Amino acid sequence: MTPILAVIFAAPLVIGITVLIYMFYYRRMINKRLAKGNISGKREGRPMMPPIVFILVTMICVSIVATLLVIVFAVFVGKNIVSTGRSHGGFDGESLIHIRTISEDDMDDSFFEGYKTGDDIAGYTMHKQENGDLTFYYYIVNGNMQGILPRLIVVSEASGDTSDLCHGFHIKAKEGLRSFDMSGSGGNHNMTFIECTEFEGDIKLTEYYYDEDVYNSAFDDLTSYEEKLDAAARYKGTLELDMSYPEPGY
Repeated sequence: MTPILAVIFAAPLVIGITVLIYMFYYRRMINKRLAKGNISGKREGRPMMPPIVFILVTMICVSIVATLLVIVFAVFVGKNIVSTGRSHGGFDGESLIHIRTISEDDMDDSFFEGYKTGDDIAGYTMHKQENGDLTFYYYIVNGNMQGILPRLIVVSEASGDTSDLCHGFHIKAKEGLRSFDMSGSGGNHNMTFIECTEFEGDIKLTEYYYDEDVYNSAFDDLTSYEEKLDAAARYKGTLELDMSYPEPGY
């Protein structure tokens, strides 16, 4: 439950409890006066507020406090959305980036049918980077296709045979105070699409080609998903990219 809804639901409860306590105290005082036999005589002490007046005053006071709390929470949430709107389309909690892995079977009858590692892709500029046991071919979309095609495509090539191995990945993205962390694995692999049109932070992608039997049976004492991938990996490499847009004029 959000803080705003909590305040809205709590306000009637606070009013009800407060009125019940007051009515108990009010009746107790009336009974004391009746027991003394001076109900129509001179009152002792300050007169109590009539219940109807007390209820109205309580409702007004609680409503004012609840309204102020709702305004404070609304302003806080609004500022949070504004501060993160560039990467999240104005919606708090939306993922910084979106990822889709493409297997070799997915390539059939697609835009990338017939692609071979290192081929040029229309609409993209290819870059090459080696790290660990992997060579990364990463494609950044050209300006005229920005917002139409995925901004980033990554293809990795291991230094040895991966035909009997599974593929796994761990990706981290960070922009300002916001971060994204995701892992995945299984089956064969060819491409990773990363949709991050409005993203202007850093991306760190680690890919693994690992033995599934080793992963499933030999590392029960390792609880971290990344630890298991790392321990079972035959080939591993990391690609780190700065995805900030260049300043105008450069």
